[in-house]
Amino acid sequence: MVKTRSRKSARSSPDIEMTVNSMAVASIGTTKTTVSKVKEAKPKAPEENPWKKRPLHVPHYAQEALEHLCKVDPALAPLIARHPYTIYSDHDTNYFRVLSRTIIGQQVHWKAARSIIFKFVSHFISDVTLDSLDSGDKRFPTPEQVLATPMDQLRSCGLSERKASYIQDLARHFVEGKITFASDKATLQALTDDELAAQLLCVRGIGPWTVDMFMMDTLERLDVLPTLDLGIRKGMEKHFRKHYKNGVWGTIVESLEDGKIKKGGAKGKGNSKKGEMSCGDMERMAEIWRPYRSIASWYMWRNADESDPITAPI
Repeated sequence: MVKTRSRKSARSSPDIEMTVNSMAVASIGTTKTTVSKVKEAKPKAPEENPWKKRPLHVPHYAQEALEHLCKVDPALAPLIARHPYTIYSDHDTNYFRVLSRTIIGQQVHWKAARSIIFKFVSHFISDVTLDSLDSGDKRFPTPEQVLATPMDQLRSCGLSERKASYIQDLARHFVEGKITFASDKATLQALTDDELAAQLLCVRGIGPWTVDMFMMDTLERLDVLPTLDLGIRKGMEKHFRKHYKNGVWGTIVESLEDGKIKKGGAKGKGNSKKGEMSCGDMERMAEIWRPYRSIASWYMWRNADESDPITAPI
């Protein structure tokens, strides 16, 4: 899946409404025209996604990571200077909740996802409100509760039949212990990215993009490169444009030896004559950013469109 979030803001029409009434005045033999006051349609401010109001902070590893990125890829320095690196400070450790919300929010506008999540949670927790969820209320049904709920009841919360089956399959994996990192922090830390992905990709409705976002945002792993994310690909194509010529992405830095940059001759063709990067192109060009590809990816979201920077999903 090449997936990224879209922004659709409601904008009122610029048209101006005007009413003209003509009245014949017989006493003076002329026509009198009355023009009503012009009513201008006031543009509505785009509604802000309340989930983006979560508190932000600068993580402890930021300075070392940003210094490293500027050293190995000096072209990143201006972008880093314009966008101080911050992340959400309230990472959720209820991974069933995180993954369920992610599945619910797939391929729907944030307003629809917000409404469905509220209906879903309130089905199990009666006193939860939309405002409380927006304000950080993390109460959520357990995997056991969801697995025991009939499909028609899950559908009544606004879930499609497919997504309801995905949520139940996720719950089943948690209940049966197929997802081993649910409550054991030591186990989670010991799992490599590939081992973690292997557990999650067995769940229906969870693909590589969701796994990358989970590791990058929720688990705060620092060396994740979401090659299926459209925003990151666009940002990388813009960032590395000078290295593209005649359908080939140019020489990249392969490694650091004894503190010195060693350049390699790795080259590869883009997907099209327009210079679109393939996943392989992205992996090779981003090799220079290790071990902080997650942070460099964060900057590629901003590089894709600095006037309206894309942010990682919640």
